[in-house]
Amino acid sequence: MKTTTELTVETVVDESNLDRFAPEWMALNAKCGPAGFFTRFEVVKENWARYRDDPRTSLHVILIRKHGKLVFAAPMFKRHDLLLTHTLQWLDSKTPLYDDVLLDSDTDIASVARTFSEVLKSSWTGRVLKIGFVLEGSDLHRVLGAAGMPFEFRTVAPSLDISRYETWDDYLTQHSANRRQQYRLFSRRLQKAGSGSVEIATGQNERRNEISALFAQKRSWVSERDDLLDWIVPEETEKWFQRIIRMDDAANKTHLLRFASGSERIGSLLLLERDGTMFLSKFAHNPAWSRYSPGWLLILEAVKFSIGRKAKAMDFMIGHGAWKERLSDRSRSVFKSRVDLSPW
Repeated sequence: MKTTTELTVETVVDESNLDRFAPEWMALNAKCGPAGFFTRFEVVKENWARYRDDPRTSLHVILIRKHGKLVFAAPMFKRHDLLLTHTLQWLDSKTPLYDDVLLDSDTDIASVARTFSEVLKSSWTGRVLKIGFVLEGSDLHRVLGAAGMPFEFRTVAPSLDISRYETWDDYLTQHSANRRQQYRLFSRRLQKAGSGSVEIATGQNERRNEISALFAQKRSWVSERDDLLDWIVPEETEKWFQRIIRMDDAANKTHLLRFASGSERIGSLLLLERDGTMFLSKFAHNPAWSRYSPGWLLILEAVKFSIGRKAKAMDFMIGHGAWKERLSDRSRSVFKSRVDLSPW
């Protein structure tokens, strides 16, 4: 534990000890914005479950308090080197989701950033801190920026402002007649071919089965294309998402949309919801139905569903895509950060 003028720092290196801070963590997370979906205590614990069995790793979570109150938390882990040095890495899910911190909005960010930087560089065995996905404007981005830490552009995160649309018809009228006609034509063709209307999977069993089918299709797609998205292949990735969809609460929701024809799956899509933002996480479709454009229709149905829930924004998440460019009306940068910790 280290104390500055008014801030107290504590480093948690044991999972059982981390559990002691769960009520404080949850209380601070509840004050965070939409990206708080990814820094929930339960999610952080699930992330650590993906690393804990590696003998080279150990938990490393930095907590900062102001007058005893938790105002900042940074989930990380150490990867130990053969030369008794270590690398700090962000405690992510091993998937391309946003990395972030917990930050009390009433706390002076400059003092928190300065304290965080001092603590990071206080260990003589630390070599470097690596962070994979820092969203422009996020609390993590602001803290690292205030601490003078470097960023390297990685990709973009397109999104759509849907707060201005009262209804789905309002949204459609903002698009060209050609696009409206295309949506209605594809919808009619899909239904004529045997699909019903889009469904929302609600029961635990059907949600579990839908995630399994979605990941099976994604893995098949990756193997056929020899794709670089190898993070989706391990079974542990699917298990992580299976556990996440069981964690619905008042503030954090998961939604599974799907098209089906009888017992045959056509396509499914996973949405994550927090504080008026819908994060489009995953979608996949049966290639046998490709001529009906079920993936494109699923995305539009996700927009329709989100407008119906009075959401403010739809975040298309990390990376480029032709369909993202067609639907998004704004974009933020996503950076990676590599911070040298060694004084030499």
